[in-house]
Formats: sequence, C-alpha cells, structure tokens
Amino acid sequence: MTLIRNLLQPLLTISGIILVSAGAGLFQGQKFSVEGYWDSLLSVLKDLSSPFNLVYVNPISDVERDLFPIILTAFFSSAKIVFLALLLAISASVVLLVLYYSVGKWIRELVKTFSVIVSSLPDIFVIAALQIFVIWYFKKTGILLIDVASTGQNQVILFPAVTLSILPAFFFLGLMVSFTKEEESLPYVELAKGKGLGKYHLLFVHMMRNILISLTYHAKQIVWMMLSNLLILEYLFNVFGVTAFLFTYNTPSIFAITAILLFIPIYSLLKGLQFLLKRRIGKEMSL
Repeated sequence: MTLIRNLLQPLLTISGIILVSAGAGLFQGQKFSVEGYWDSLLSVLKDLSSPFNLVYVNPISDVERDLFPIILTAFFSSAKIVFLALLLAISASVVLLVLYYSVGKWIRELVKTFSVIVSSLPDIFVIAALQIFVIWYFKKTGILLIDVASTGQNQVILFPAVTLSILPAFFFLGLMVSFTKEEESLPYVELAKGKGLGKYHLLFVHMMRNILISLTYHAKQIVWMMLSNLLILEYLFNVFGVTAFLFTYNTPSIFAITAILLFIPIYSLLKGLQFLLKRRIGKEMSL
C-alpha cells in the first residue's frame, strides 16, 4: 500500500501540472471555451510525448531554437543557486545559533530584534540593497567584492546564492532558537547538565540532532519560500535560470516541462528527508 501511494503521489502531481499548463486554452478571447482547453491539453500531451523535438522562439530575433539542451542549462544554473543557498542558510544559522548562546542576554535580544526586522523586509529590497552596497563599496575603494550580475557566458552563482540564503538563514535561526528552548526543558538535558556536560557539548552532541529533525518538518515551507524569490533574483542578477527562461518563453508545453523539472528534484529531496526521519525516529512523518 505504501509503495502504491509513493508511486501515485508524483504521478498525480505531474498530471496536475499538465492539466494546469493547458489552462490558457480555457479562454478564447473573452469567452470560456472547454473545446479550447481540450485542444490545448492535447497539444501539451503531444509535445510531452516527444520533448526533444520542442522549440522555442526568441522574442527579439524571432529565431527558433531547440528547447533541449538549453532548458537543462537554465535548470542547472537555478539548481546550483538554490542548493548552495540552502547549504549557506543552514550553515549560517548554526553559526548564528552558537553566537546567540555565547553572548549576553541583551545582545540576544538585539539579535532577535534584528532577525525579526530582516525577516519582515521585502525580498526585492534585500536583493537591491546588497547590490547597491557592493557597487557603492566598489566606487569608494576600487575593490569589487563580488560580481553583481551575469554578463554573457559569465553567470554569477555565489552572490545570488548568498542573497537567497539571507531570509531562510534568519528563518532557520528563529526556529532553532525556539526548538532549543523546548529541548532545554526536557529531562535528558537536565540529566546531562547534572553530569557536568558543557553547554556546547550538550548543544552539538545531544540537542542538535533533535533540533535538525524538528527543522526538517519545515523543509517544504523553506523550499517554496526560496523558489518564490528565485524569479525576482534571476531577473535582478541577470541570471539565465529556469524561472527567468519560463518568464521569457511562456508557452503551455514549456511551462509543463519546466514545472516537472522543478518538481522532480524537490520531491526527491523531501522524500529523502522523509526516509531519513523514518530511520531516525522509527515512524513515517509527512513532509
């Protein structure tokens, strides 16, 4: 039964993506058209049956090009940014958590306030502010800290990833602080303190494993948060990524293929986390 459910979940999701991708056919001019939707759906299914024959048209030069392998280039560019940003966010949040528990109470309150302020800022403001800071620093010192935009074949990855990681890092930090406080009230922590274990040994050896498990319950929310910012980020950094490609060449078939390409690795990541959680706590948790 579990195997059937695991097979049905991705198949139903991909079917939903295909049905949604044909939605543009529902409206012919100002009228609702079931026949137009059916024709659009059949066209998408036909294109998906032979995806390597698909082409896209450059809106400027009006030249046709093959969709593959250019869509894969855009996809891997976006994937590198997202996964590097996720790694940076987790690493930064762990470092900030250590610093948080190494300072005095008033600095902790300052960090919490700063975290709330940063988390509430609009995404586009954070991206633009970082770009302006790098440009301002370059004008003042003549030192370019990092490339602020892609040019031709020179695709920037690090700066977009750093920018994309900022909001998730503070989101992670808030969750980790909350989970740490919950862990501190548990009997095993009191027992460990009674044995004279240091706070860092207690944090990293005993508490961190449980904190990271609790953190994975929010994995879907965090991934969708990052993906929702990806289009703005790729546009402002002039990155040739999959969301920017979709925004430029938006047809039902290209939308379906792009959405499926995004869905497969995200689904695989979440199922992998689900499997690890099951191995760790002995029961299956829905992510």
